[in-house]
Amino acid sequence: MARQRLTETEHRLRGTEYRDRRKPSEVTGGRPKVPDHLSEDAKKEWRRIIPLLEQRGTLSRADGASIALYCETHARWLQAKRDVADHGIIVVTTVLDRNGEQVTSRKQNPALKIAENAERSLRAFLREFGMTPSSRERVKPTKPAPEPKTDSPVTLDDEDDE
Repeated sequence: MARQRLTETEHRLRGTEYRDRRKPSEVTGGRPKVPDHLSEDAKKEWRRIIPLLEQRGTLSRADGASIALYCETHARWLQAKRDVADHGIIVVTTVLDRNGEQVTSRKQNPALKIAENAERSLRAFLREFGMTPSSRERVKPTKPAPEPKTDSPVTLDDEDDE
C-alpha cells in the first residue's frame, strides 16, 4: 500500500517543501558588456548567444565572465577544427633518429585533441547555461531588470502641444 501524501504544513515542518522551479530566481536580469580581450571568433559567438539567453530570460550581468570563457573556448574549437580540415586527422612528421637519418611517421593531428577538449568544455558550458535538452528545464529565469527612472516623464498630452 502506498504511503499517504504529506500536507504542505507537514512538509514545511520537516523542511522538505517543494521548490517550485517556475518561480523566478532572486538574481536580477541584465546584459553583460562584451569584454575587450575577446578574439574575433569569440565576439561573433558572444553576439550569437547573448540574444538567445536574453530571450529565455536567464541572462544576468554576473554571467559575463563565464560567457566570455564559453566564447573563447568556442573560438579555440573553431580554430582547431580549421586546422584539422586543412591538414587532416593524420599528419606526417619527419624526425631524425639517433643515427641522424630522417624518419617519417604518421600520427594524430594535435589539433584533434584540442578540438575534443574544447568540445567537452563546450558541452559543460551549454549544460550550465541550460542550453541542452536535458538541462533546459532546470534553469530558472532571472528577475526582470529594474526600469531606469526618468526625471521628467513624457506624456501623450505633451506631444499634442507641438
